[in-house]
Amino acid sequence: MSAGDITRILSKTEVFRGLTRTDLGLLAQHCEKRAFQKGDTLVKERHSASGFHIIVKGKLEVVLPEHIEGRREQRVSEVKLNLLKEGDCFGEYAIIAKMPASASIVAMESGEVLRIAEDDFNRILANDRIARTVYHNLLRTVLKRLRKREKEYDLFLVIP
Repeated sequence: MSAGDITRILSKTEVFRGLTRTDLGLLAQHCEKRAFQKGDTLVKERHSASGFHIIVKGKLEVVLPEHIEGRREQRVSEVKLNLLKEGDCFGEYAIIAKMPASASIVAMESGEVLRIAEDDFNRILANDRIARTVYHNLLRTVLKRLRKREKEYDLFLVIP
């Protein structure tokens, strides 16, 4: 995959909307392509997310696994939190909060992601203009996910 191909993919990603072609080229220099197969766990809950990821191809599920690694208790069942598709991203919570991943990411089908290492991502975001744009877009993405979740809960709540 060429730098031009990566730049085109990044330009279609909501998180990077509003960045200049030069900014996208800088990000592209730090992208590493990773393939995955159906059933692969790309990120494990309570482990490092290992960077910021953009889905190029495939579908991934965000889950809280039934078995909680390193703990005696377990969940009643796996909790499905979200479905991610081409153009979506993950790893942002862990980078921003500087904490381990809050959920696992499991491949629903084979595909590819672009990964930007956490240190590279933070170094690029040291540029205030780029950071302002990316953080604004990330906030919109997180709020969209939250509103979607609220609508899903609303469908299941019984109000007396």
